[in-house]
Amino acid sequence: MSFLNNLKSKSLDYGKLVNIAFDKAVQKTGAVVESNVAQKIKTQTLAAMKTAGAIAKNVSDLNGDGKVDVEDLKIAAQKAGIAWDKIDPELKTALLAGGAAGVGVNVIPIVGQAMAVPTFIGATAYVFVIGKLNKLK
Repeated sequence: MSFLNNLKSKSLDYGKLVNIAFDKAVQKTGAVVESNVAQKIKTQTLAAMKTAGAIAKNVSDLNGDGKVDVEDLKIAAQKAGIAWDKIDPELKTALLAGGAAGVGVNVIPIVGQAMAVPTFIGATAYVFVIGKLNKLK
């Protein structure tokens, strides 16, 4: 297995990414979360990451306006067979942040493309968890 494939496959361990995103978000917000609530947020985040993963495979400047924005995410969701109107509003916000991070990493030579999708998914998970934790406060 090549270096890039190895890097990509390890980066897409959703369970591990959820735990990392959750721990970082708890640290940033200072939230104190009961274990059953934490597990519920992690389960929601895992589902959100699967949606983000399906969208991430299709995201780029799809409408040709020179930026990756909500319109591009809507088109990417449609290509993935996901109805944009059915996506949780918190996930939509997280997807925008994930899209920006993924596109930003994509410009790095050699590893950029291999890391764009995992970065998109990881950033989406982190912002999604932050939103859930802020709702608890």
